Amino acid sequence: MAKPTDLLKEEHKAVLQRLADLEQIINDLDQKEKVSAKLKELGSFFDTEFWVHFDKEEKALFPEFDNFMPRGAGPIAVMLEEHVVLRKTNADFQQAVAKYLGNADTAETRRAIYQSGSHFIGTLRDHIFKEDNILFRMAEIHLNAGQMEKVTLLFADIDRAKQVKA
Repeated sequence: MAKPTDLLKEEHKAVLQRLADLEQIINDLDQKEKVSAKLKELGSFFDTEFWVHFDKEEKALFPEFDNFMPRGAGPIAVMLEEHVVLRKTNADFQQAVAKYLGNADTAETRRAIYQSGSHFIGTLRDHIFKEDNILFRMAEIHLNAGQMEKVTLLFADIDRAKQVKA
């Protein structure tokens, strides 16, 4: 059975590629015909599917840290706070994208997409780096095989629940 940290790292690789695509798109907003379809696709991903990843962390992995680290302090507290920031930034981004794809392709809308998108991209890249290089290593050191298996099974439950909703 794959380690849950390896599963999350694989998801991170896919997300990093989508962030690179998004970065290119937000730099070409003046070419609406060229970027609209891809922006819509990426916007949809970051509005829906992406959050399943956070569910896996928040509902399956992070609770296992409670056995060796207080939740209100340290790396888990930082990760959870960054999740809040990313959700807020994404909400701002989604609102601006909806305007842009609708009938409000203005300099102000483009600026809002660029600012919220850039913040989202930078924050999420840093967040992924910390998880891959610090948090997941801590999990691999402190969680026993039974805990790792439990987390992996919970991931599968979360993925199944997502498919039922889709």
